[in-house]
Parts: sequence; structure tokens; C-alpha cells
Amino acid sequence: MVRWTSSKPLKSAREVALDCLSRRALTHYELEARLREKGYESSEVNEVLEKMEKLGYLNDQELALTVSQNRLKRYSRRRVLQDLQNRGLVPQVIEQALGLTYSSDEEFQQCLTLAKRWWVQEGKRWEQRIQEQYLDKALPRQLSLQQKIARKLVQRGYPSDMVRNVLYQIRTDNNATDPSV
Repeated sequence: MVRWTSSKPLKSAREVALDCLSRRALTHYELEARLREKGYESSEVNEVLEKMEKLGYLNDQELALTVSQNRLKRYSRRRVLQDLQNRGLVPQVIEQALGLTYSSDEEFQQCLTLAKRWWVQEGKRWEQRIQEQYLDKALPRQLSLQQKIARKLVQRGYPSDMVRNVLYQIRTDNNATDPSV
């Protein structure tokens, strides 16, 4: 068995960078970290990063905007902010992307839409569980649904005051349409 004694990587930094970028869009920081992990020297890494930016393969502004648009319907502004920070993006780039994508009214409406959809889904599950298990000691339906939906919304990054307002609005809407709730 022959072992390589040289610590020099087999592929060039450019090949590794293209290979990484062909699988997933990466930020400048992520690609730099991957190349350094592979053992490439700083000068070689910087040269490859400049080349990738010039070719348009590496664009942090475009990536931040794409990520925020893709997560708009599922996650809160705060959650996307945290995800983008974890990917090593500069705060100005993040704020610009989130400013173009999120508004407080739209975020509230999205939170409300998710909560209403989950209210129906969890309500059906609650009814099914009660019928199957005949639970006399179960939490009241409304309280159980509120707790589950609040947990889900907070996990998605919505602020607790927004979650409280959304749940209040759902309760008042349900009480207005169905007095037995």
C-alpha cells in the first residue's frame, strides 16, 4: 500500500471550488472555509475566490435575496436573518435582502395563514385522538390547539407577541363564526 506523504491536495483549488458550487450555491465565506479545510494556501484561495466572483459563480447579494425569497412563505424574518448570518453573510447584504423581501404586514399575514392552516390540521388530529382513545382528561380543544400552533410558529422564528396576536385573532374569528368553540 502506497501512502501519499505530501500534504498537497490532488485537485486544484479551482476544481474543488467549481465542484462545491456545482452542488449548491455558497457564500464567499462558506467557499473560503471549504477550500481552507482542504488545505489550500491563502493566496491560492483568494485567487480562486476572485475568479469565481468575476465569473458570477459567487454572488452573496444574489444568494441572500434568493434564500430570503424562497423562505418567505415558510419562515419569519428573524429565522431567515439567523440562517443568513450562519452562512457568513455581511449584515448590510442581509438587511438589504430582507428589506426587499419582508415587510411587517406581510410577515403578520403569513404567520396568520400558517396558524389558520395548522389550526384546521391540528383540530382534525385532536378530534381523531379523542375518538380513538376516549380521553376524558385531555386538554380542552382550544387550549391544546393554541399550544401546538404557538410552538410551531415560535420554532419558525415568529416573535412571541406576533404569535399571541395571531392566536387572539383566530380565537375571535372562530368565536364569531362558531359560538360552540
